[in-house]
Amino acid sequence: MLGELPARGVRVGGVTVAPGEMRAVTIPLAAPPRSASARSVDRGVPAWVVVGVRPGPRVSVVAALDGVETTAVRAARVLCARLVPEELAGSVIIVPVLRPAGRLAARGRAAPTLRFPGDAAGKRSERDAFALFSAVVVGAQALVVLGGPRRGRRGTVVARGPLSDPRVRRLALGSGAVAALSAKPGPGSLLAAAAEAQVVGLTLSASGPPGEDVREGAAGNGGEDFSSGRLAESVRTLLAGLGLLASGEASAGGGAGPLRPPVPVIAPRVLRVRAAADGFLEAPVVPGGVVRARATLGRLSPLLPGRSETVAAPVAGLVIEAASPGPVRAGATLFILVPLAPASPISRALVRGAVAGAGERAPSDGKTRVGWVEHVGLPGLEIKRLKAKIDTGARTSALHVMRMRTIDTTGGPHRRPILEITVPGGGRGRRPHVVRAAVRDFVVVRDTSGRTERRPVIETALKLGPIKRRIAVTLTNRGDMLFPMLVGRTALGPGVVVDPSRRYLLGRT
Repeated sequence: MLGELPARGVRVGGVTVAPGEMRAVTIPLAAPPRSASARSVDRGVPAWVVVGVRPGPRVSVVAALDGVETTAVRAARVLCARLVPEELAGSVIIVPVLRPAGRLAARGRAAPTLRFPGDAAGKRSERDAFALFSAVVVGAQALVVLGGPRRGRRGTVVARGPLSDPRVRRLALGSGAVAALSAKPGPGSLLAAAAEAQVVGLTLSASGPPGEDVREGAAGNGGEDFSSGRLAESVRTLLAGLGLLASGEASAGGGAGPLRPPVPVIAPRVLRVRAAADGFLEAPVVPGGVVRARATLGRLSPLLPGRSETVAAPVAGLVIEAASPGPVRAGATLFILVPLAPASPISRALVRGAVAGAGERAPSDGKTRVGWVEHVGLPGLEIKRLKAKIDTGARTSALHVMRMRTIDTTGGPHRRPILEITVPGGGRGRRPHVVRAAVRDFVVVRDTSGRTERRPVIETALKLGPIKRRIAVTLTNRGDMLFPMLVGRTALGPGVVVDPSRRYLLGRT
């Protein structure tokens, strides 16, 4: 697709990086006025330059053009850590924040964007744009812009660009993104200026939940989290498709592996699901999943005490963006779907789980991989099949019961109550039924709203795919919850890996 360059050094920011080297450089910008404070003197944009030992194309990867795309910034950092000059054919320029001094926008507010390609003799902002365009775009064969959805929404990896251009279309299909959307870059944008210079380019976007970068364990992983790791692997897959990396090296350095779906999803349009009223969004579907028409996407609770309303999918589609749980305003976008024809081969393959929206490879360490929602069985309670949320944030499991009363006590030195409980029948059309269970203990549980409740604990058998074990379950009324059962981390054990972007990986129980 792209012509090869001779094996030679790359000069960026006045520094020449020789073949086989990786160096941090600074792209100089226009000098500030003489009256500027000493703090604003250093306006150069930091960048990494990686030059391979073999000849190949030059690709530029830039992130955070608005200064608020934190997932894109971490993905650029992860990408640089996974690139090795000895395994590279060509060169890669990585700019984590394409803003003066490489600073993110203050207080998470989008900073004014530069208009490219700029003017070497214009105002300071125009000279800045010209300097960045000359260093990043001029001389490159491909441009990848890392971004994200609007603040407050999570999103799976999506490629955007003018897909009517065959070069951009091939680049999007080789990026490993879950979906490719046709979008024309706006006037003055970096991609529009690159297209005028005959440089093929597209945008790759993804974002995780707010605060994902400071979750437990992220600090010890070089700033990597699930969303930024997937975005970085998508760029590596694109580089492998361009010939910069060998095909077997696309997932080197750990991570989830390449994100190339077996059946690419090309979408000329998207469908937005908006909030009908002010409220609180609960249990939203994770981006990357496929839903059928009229399937539940989440629940919207009113501001005042009342009944929650179900947010349903208007059509069968692939969820590419979802609002984070919390308060939402009327008319706000809750979900963005790529519509899929129910009878299309793509839709059937996705619903069967061939892609299931993420495309990551299964772990090879012998552990069982489960989604964040699975069907479980509780043979001891005569429940053959029941939807359950897999929640590693909860220590113990919980089961919905509609009624319970003490009818007897056990014998022996430790006399324990025997409860008669009404449990869900499990499965569509099955009525609730009454069973008996002995109480093993009582615990005090604090829910997310801070309320405490004393719950009985019983012991019963759990069937989760190939897993069969006895677990402790607390009994409570979960009638206002989306799932009648919650499976905590103590019930999973050390041999289970939870994929938070997938559902029903184990099929029918």
